[in-house]
Amino acid sequence: MIHHSVAVVSTVLNERAGLRALLDGFLAQTRRPDEIVVVDGGSNDGTQDILREYERAHPGVVVVVVAPGVNIARGRNIAIAHAKSDLIAVTDGGCRPEPDWLEHLVRPLEADAAYGAVTGARRIVGANRFEEFAGVLSTSVNAPDEAERTFHGRNSAFRKSVWAEVGGYPEWLYTAEDTLFARRAKALGCRVALAEDAVVSWRPRPNMRKLCKQYYLYGRGTGRIGAADLRTMRYHLRNHALWLLPLALAPLYPWLLLVTLAMLVYLYLNLVRPVLAGVRERTAAPGAGWYVPPIVMARSLCNNVGQLVGWWEYRHGKGFRANLDSYLAGRWSMESGA
Repeated sequence: MIHHSVAVVSTVLNERAGLRALLDGFLAQTRRPDEIVVVDGGSNDGTQDILREYERAHPGVVVVVVAPGVNIARGRNIAIAHAKSDLIAVTDGGCRPEPDWLEHLVRPLEADAAYGAVTGARRIVGANRFEEFAGVLSTSVNAPDEAERTFHGRNSAFRKSVWAEVGGYPEWLYTAEDTLFARRAKALGCRVALAEDAVVSWRPRPNMRKLCKQYYLYGRGTGRIGAADLRTMRYHLRNHALWLLPLALAPLYPWLLLVTLAMLVYLYLNLVRPVLAGVRERTAAPGAGWYVPPIVMARSLCNNVGQLVGWWEYRHGKGFRANLDSYLAGRWSMESGA
């Protein structure tokens, strides 16, 4: 097994409350990273003071770059450009790596040169049952079949050479940047290994409003990279319109409440119930029958509205389609100067 240098990169913005735990988690790894590169997007809550404190305490290991206004994609590109290591491990602010996370995460890359990337596992740490079920419904399990496997920014590692060949993360995207990065890497022949013992803990959104925003942004990102399924999107939005419009008109025509009720029963049987069965296979937490239906409905509505908006931007918005075509063709260049 060949031993490679490893850099952990992360982007943060106003993460003061949990930043020390994140940095201490990096420094306490059983496989200590050679570099920890953190890009701050312009925090104003004291995050930068903590970062500078750790940079002074760990010179040459902790590297801090302040880049006000950058999104996650550009922040990651800046961090990776500053890193000198062969392997890049990525996680986000708000995540908590287990002590042996990095050791397990990079092992497949050091054991087999045929792999260019690796994906780890995510553990949901919810403060209550809503968060626990929101986490289950917001994350997917890793595909056992390598052909279907991908890697995401919350818990992944890859060779810096893969990042360079891909052309970096797509900086014009606010969400779905890691999806497109992995898609391009796999198109170039990057094989993705699975490290189930490389675990990062993650707390889901704490309330329905923030969860709906997350689903909307995920859907919008999917649309912006031209990956929206128009037929499925129209099906779901039509179904939601068929209960929302009668509900809105019910004060004038009370009998329309029967239409709303009938449509909700249809959606429960065809949309919610299959998901509910899958959730109960993933978690034994009580209360699934109460929490899962509204979360599934919110996910379906908000994600598909987001996909519709993102699809329109992809088709008609300035630059999205051109950037995507350039990125997939290898002609796109990073603004970060990497």
